[in-house]
Amino acid sequence: MSRPPRRRLLAAIATACAGAWPSLAPAEPAPASGAVERADADAPSLTEQQLFERWLRASAEVAALRAQVGAARFDVVTAKLLPNPELLVGGALLAAGTPPDGKSGVEAQLSVPLPVFGQIPARRRAAESLVSVAEVTVLSLLWERAADLQGAMVEAAFADARVTMLEENLGELARLRRIVETRTQAGAASAYDVLRVRTSETTVRAAIRTAVTDRTQAESRLLALMAEPTLTRVHVTRAGLAAFRGPGDEAALVKLALERRPDLELSRRNAVASNHAAERWRKDALPTPSLYAGAYAVRGPFGLQVTAGVTMPLPLFDRNQGQVGRSLAEAHASELMTEALKVRIKTEVEGAWRAREAARAALHEYREAALPAAAEMRSRAEVSYQAAKFSIAELFDAYNTLWEARLQELDLERQMAIAEVSLERAAVLVPLGRR
Repeated sequence: MSRPPRRRLLAAIATACAGAWPSLAPAEPAPASGAVERADADAPSLTEQQLFERWLRASAEVAALRAQVGAARFDVVTAKLLPNPELLVGGALLAAGTPPDGKSGVEAQLSVPLPVFGQIPARRRAAESLVSVAEVTVLSLLWERAADLQGAMVEAAFADARVTMLEENLGELARLRRIVETRTQAGAASAYDVLRVRTSETTVRAAIRTAVTDRTQAESRLLALMAEPTLTRVHVTRAGLAAFRGPGDEAALVKLALERRPDLELSRRNAVASNHAAERWRKDALPTPSLYAGAYAVRGPFGLQVTAGVTMPLPLFDRNQGQVGRSLAEAHASELMTEALKVRIKTEVEGAWRAREAARAALHEYREAALPAAAEMRSRAEVSYQAAKFSIAELFDAYNTLWEARLQELDLERQMAIAEVSLERAAVLVPLGRR
């Protein structure tokens, strides 16, 4: 989104400043805007880029996700190790009859498996491929969380924009009240006009308090997603939101998405990991010889016998057929998913691109046509009211028209914000740190 005026906004703006039916309640002595500023004064104002950097650097959730990769690397350490040798110790005691060699004996035997047919390298490759899967899995989770975080940022910024807009409306009502009071003192307007303005001011002040509550809730949701222990307050404004990060060409965005999408890369690495797993099971099915050496000592009479040899299992029945077949089937499924994701990603990016272009065109057209006309209508209505040609109802109609035009502009910005957030997510344009 170019800036200005293309700043992303996500939350909806609600009309809370329309004129109310007159009541006899007196005007409040102090505007709410000062209280709003004081309530928000201790919250640090951070830009979108600063929040992303702080999230990647200090979030407890990000640290927990990255720790999962470190845990997976220990499987590689295990895969490189040789099998442990086995030690057998036993004894024999003559219970009855004539001893074949001696009345008692002690036996010791040491067996050492020797995976000499490529089992260790196959296990290492399988473990390393699972580490790469864990890395992309974490990146995929960060990508999803970053999109949620970006949405929360623009929601908080848009909630702040609503407060700012209502305060601007309140300032315009104060100006209108001075005009009405001046005419009333001159005998050109009735007390009803003053009551109408004061009632609307009270309504807008109440709307400001509601908007401040909404802003606080939006910022609380943002803090919860950040999961940064030292960050207890935050304030996000529209000026702090980043401009659109991607290229201005649809084909370039599609190419970028196909290169960077974590879900696509995860599917590819799952296929590689499954093929490596199949290779590992094939190697493990090969007979692994074991060298053994032992000694047998007897007494009565004394004697010592030394033994040595090689043992080897016979894979007559179980040759890991099930594990090999399962791994190959999972690899084939991942390859099919990879092709499906390519089509889906291209469609997602193209759809988000079209939505962004439509929203941008609608916003530009509205700004060119509606806003200048609404501002001019209000100016003419003020002149006509001061010249006693318009009633207070007609003047309020002009004000409400201008306020509704501003709300419509913000709603169009919101539509464009939604499209740009979707496009940035589809093309992985949000910052995720080092890949």
